Amino acid sequence: MRVFLFITVLLFGLNSNAQKIDCSSQTNEYQEFLNVNNFAEAFTSWEFVKNKCPKQSELIYTDGFKIVQYKIENAKDEEEKEAFVRQLMKLYDQYYKYFPQSIEDYTIYKALALIDNSIDADNEIYNLLDSGFNSSLDKVTSANAIYYYFKLLTEKNQNGDSAVSDDKVVATYTSLSNQIAILLEKNPSEKDSYSAAKRAINALADKFLTCDVLTKYYESKQVQNQDNVAWLQASLTVMSEKCSATPIFLYIAEKFYALKVSPESANYLATASLKNRKFDDAKRLFLAAAELEQNSSEKANKYYNLATGLYSSDKPKAKELLLKSLEFNPKLGKSYLFLAQLYANSAAECAKTEFEKKAVYYLAIETIKKAAIADQILETNVAMFVKDFSKESLSAVDISKAKMNGKTVVIGCWINEKITLSK
Repeated sequence: MRVFLFITVLLFGLNSNAQKIDCSSQTNEYQEFLNVNNFAEAFTSWEFVKNKCPKQSELIYTDGFKIVQYKIENAKDEEEKEAFVRQLMKLYDQYYKYFPQSIEDYTIYKALALIDNSIDADNEIYNLLDSGFNSSLDKVTSANAIYYYFKLLTEKNQNGDSAVSDDKVVATYTSLSNQIAILLEKNPSEKDSYSAAKRAINALADKFLTCDVLTKYYESKQVQNQDNVAWLQASLTVMSEKCSATPIFLYIAEKFYALKVSPESANYLATASLKNRKFDDAKRLFLAAAELEQNSSEKANKYYNLATGLYSSDKPKAKELLLKSLEFNPKLGKSYLFLAQLYANSAAECAKTEFEKKAVYYLAIETIKKAAIADQILETNVAMFVKDFSKESLSAVDISKAKMNGKTVVIGCWINEKITLSK
């Protein structure tokens, strides 16, 4: 009896080792075919390894996706093509079974297998995407999956599907918009595809997501999410275009800013304050957004927008902000352009004599020339303004007659600049 058991164990061990050896040789065989892009010949030995040694390596699956996709693309007819697509989907199931941490959003990949290979199965695709987005949204990186999910979701809602309520559409749009924002920040190289997905879901949502619908939804969810920073941020992103003047937008913006002081939260609260005619608060918060901004180019643009917007009538402050914008982006030629216009518009206000008035225009011309140096795109605009300002500026005759060749003129008032005249 002991001899029988020993032989049984020995044979089992030998068989197990033989299978491992066979799997290794079969793996080497199919990978040699893959190295020369011979997917057809790789299929048989790869399938053996996939069936006999499913836990051996993740390469079984990552290689398998390429091999099966080749089979799909070279199927003899639609029936065979779908059969291979179904095999690809089972491969995703098997990959998740043995290596779950590597492909938590496997149902998304199964849905994409149907989408990318033009299999007509919208209900199945929707159910797979719905499962994947509900369980693993933070793992989803496919712009196409995001678009397709929202497309099918809105179609179901419009067709009266009771499982897809208005609230579900708003909640999904909110979470998808937030995910796209995260992906854009993490993967700037994929900006085009994520931006396209954002535009596409915006277009789908445009008619459905009215301000009334959004307001109703966010008012019903505000209390339970008032400490949820991600939800507050996503909500403001969704509402900013259509509902930034509403009380709920202001409420959520205040909550977001209180929990997370950042350029974005300051900007949202500044926008809400502006729409509610709280101009002092808006100025303070827009300035805070600019000061908190870490990106030099964005910082410069924020200062420029403030100078030409809320502070355009406050010339000293506008000048200060324009100079700040140029400090952070010396190539922002439009800042010189606007500053020159401020000077020209203040000639009568800041000059005591006719000569000084013309000197202000002289300063405006010298300033506006810097715009063309900073940004060549502005050359046409600069030439137009120089021609216009020259009519009011000091001429060579004016300078010589006043015996001011090569001398410096001090311009007071808010302008507070010195200008050295031509010799």
